[in-house]
Amino acid sequence: MSSTEIRTRIRTLLDDWLSAGRFTPTVDCWLRSVDRDFSRALGEAGLLGMTWPVEHGGEGRPNTDRLALTEEMLRVGAPVTAHWIAERQIGPAVLRAGTPELKAAILPDIVAGRAIIGLGMSEPESGSDLASVRTRAVPTEGGWILNGHKIWTTQAHNATAMYILARTSEEEKKHQGLSEFVIDMDSPGIEVSPIVDLAGEHHFNEVRYTDVFIPRERLIGTEGEGWKQVIEQLSFERGGPERALSTWVLVPEVLAAPGLRTDEGALRDLGQVVAELSALRHMYRRIAAALDAGEAPIRLAAASKFIGNGFEKGLIDIARRLVPTPGEKLAGLIQQALWASPAFGIRGGAEDVLLGIVAKLELPRDLSKATPQPRLADPEAQELVELAGKVAGGTLLDVDRSDAGLDRLRSTVEDLGWTRVSVPESAGGSGGSLADAGAIVRGLARLGVTADLPEHLVAAHTGAGLGQREATALASLLDAAVLLGAGEAALALTIGHVIEREQFGAPLAAIPAVKSWIARMRMQLDLAVESYDRALEIAGEALVAAEADDQASDAAGGQHRTANDPAGTSAAGTSGESAPGTGISDAQVAAALSAKAIAAQAGGLVAAQTHQLHGAIGITAEYPLHHLTQLIWATRDSGTSEHAALVELGRLALAGGEPVIWDHLTDSAPES
Repeated sequence: MSSTEIRTRIRTLLDDWLSAGRFTPTVDCWLRSVDRDFSRALGEAGLLGMTWPVEHGGEGRPNTDRLALTEEMLRVGAPVTAHWIAERQIGPAVLRAGTPELKAAILPDIVAGRAIIGLGMSEPESGSDLASVRTRAVPTEGGWILNGHKIWTTQAHNATAMYILARTSEEEKKHQGLSEFVIDMDSPGIEVSPIVDLAGEHHFNEVRYTDVFIPRERLIGTEGEGWKQVIEQLSFERGGPERALSTWVLVPEVLAAPGLRTDEGALRDLGQVVAELSALRHMYRRIAAALDAGEAPIRLAAASKFIGNGFEKGLIDIARRLVPTPGEKLAGLIQQALWASPAFGIRGGAEDVLLGIVAKLELPRDLSKATPQPRLADPEAQELVELAGKVAGGTLLDVDRSDAGLDRLRSTVEDLGWTRVSVPESAGGSGGSLADAGAIVRGLARLGVTADLPEHLVAAHTGAGLGQREATALASLLDAAVLLGAGEAALALTIGHVIEREQFGAPLAAIPAVKSWIARMRMQLDLAVESYDRALEIAGEALVAAEADDQASDAAGGQHRTANDPAGTSAAGTSGESAPGTGISDAQVAAALSAKAIAAQAGGLVAAQTHQLHGAIGITAEYPLHHLTQLIWATRDSGTSEHAALVELGRLALAGGEPVIWDHLTDSAPES
């Protein structure tokens, strides 16, 4: 069964349950909607623990399949709270490091939907600073004796078991001497007290543990290694779509509401939803793939949560703007969302903590180990980026930016055949893929130049028979490559600057506000990379394939499209299929436009903040930063501008409604 088949299966179940009145869609459904029968029904359907080994009740499926399932449940606000934490992170933690006895005791109940497991992490004096926990587990015969006080423990009053992070020894560093356990909630010595939130709902609790006995087999992993294990576990907690989709149930109600605004400003808002969600969903897919590979994608998990929290909060404001006078149902959902939203940026790691995680990766304690310019995941693309940089001059300061120098660069680019990369050889091109072309463009842009390569590439493709609609998408995709390259280089230059530049007796890199801005820029660039990679995957090769088909058709006596063919510019329908007479679908156009918009937004942030962090030196002509920021500003508004891209995305969204937004415009792997 593929991810698509899993989506179809869960949609059928959810549609049946909704029709039967089994549940009501709820904002923040993964935290506020306990339905034991619903969770057990998922277990009976074999939809819980699907990524686990068969011997532990699973089906050995990849996390990308589980992502399809969780997205669909969050999409409709299904009552998933009862099993959510247990299946999302505690089960995988036990699978990785639990004792055979613990696996036998815990895992069957999770896959059956019977287990409700709380998270005993935060304490009154240890919120996001988990390493400072004071709850202690003291060794005793056959196990440990637990004493301590946990707070903000979700669903402790309903829990059958509790995950506990406790200190098992005193060490020199606070991150050491921590251990993880799973205990039964019917153990003597546990007292649960409710905490009612501002919405008047009870899902948080205080929990006190007094002389609670923990059997030795309830230890997860190695005693004293809890910090390392919990950091890996947080990738499961932070890197899922629930961090962006808590308020998605607003969207279908907004689009169906009487009085929905459809002016240009409203379309831009809808376009922002499409562009940002498409990038986030691709990021979640990449995180799922990393987990399948046994990796702990710490930076991406932190970025996805930080940006996702902003997205789900932003949906509330967009709903309020698009439907100024909502009906009773929508007004109720907006109120639910508003009252739930203060917690979005706190739970699972406060926003400042997430910024700190990324900042430490960008600016480690030993600043000599910083890597300002991360390598691309694809080795071949990285080689092309580096080669393009060498051809352009090697460094920002070595590029000859005189008119004659730039003419020589254009000639060199032409002589190397780069102006025809990705155009089929049968059409007089140099072959290769659009990913290759984009890597070359990105490499040149890292030195603040383009050699007019994007324009030459679009012209070469148009000459090979590319229609106007496809050419516009291609130009947007290449603009995104320019924005990425220039943005990455500007951030790298700035990281180098804040490491080397000292004020008040210390590097600028030691200032918390500087660290925070470096992290923000890196995360926005990460999102732009996801959007760009998604566009290449969805639209890139389709353009090349379409031209190859056209050439074959020409050879057989057929006619291929031209830029003047009206069919090449006609708007497509809303089903995600290609418009009549075009070789590109709405989903592919949307992917390219989204890449341009998200890269433009990331570039805008980078251009503004890198100048701020450089201070006066950054605004001088002799310092090379302006070569990058001026390129960002020019590209952001060239061709299909950021604004125009968002408005067009909004039109596609409005025409198709929530199903098209979800299935075609933002899916990380839409059906062709």
